[in-house]
Amino acid sequence: MIHKYLAASDVYGLKVDEEIVSIAVILPISKNTIELKNLVTKEKYRGKGYAKKLLKSLCGNYKQKYSKMIVGTTENNIPFYVKQGFDKYEKTIKNFFIDNYDEEIKDGDLVCTDIIYYSKDLKKK
Repeated sequence: MIHKYLAASDVYGLKVDEEIVSIAVILPISKNTIELKNLVTKEKYRGKGYAKKLLKSLCGNYKQKYSKMIVGTTENNIPFYVKQGFDKYEKTIKNFFIDNYDEEIKDGDLVCTDIIYYSKDLKKK
C-alpha cells in the first residue's frame, strides 16, 4: 500500500542520539487537507512521547499551508489521536485491511479489519 502514495508524500523522522526512533508520512490530498498516512515508533521507544512530539511538530509546520489533517487508524489508536486533537470523526471504511492487504494486519492483539478516519483542525487554538 505504501508504494501507492510514498512518492507523493513527505517523510519525517525523529532522532534520538543519531537513531531514528519515529517516522511519519504526510500526503497532501487537497488544497486544504493533508493526511497522516503513517506514524510509527520503534518498539523499544514506544510510550515515551516520541510520536506525540513528532506529530505536534508536524501539525505546527503544516498549519501554515493547510487547515485540516486527517488520519485513518484502527480502534486501538483512536484514544491516542483524540488526545492529539483529532476530535472529529470523518468516516469508517469497512474491511479496509482485509481488502487491501494479502496478509493479516495486526495492531497488538487486534486483527485489523476497518479503518476509521478522524480529523484535526490545524487552525484551531
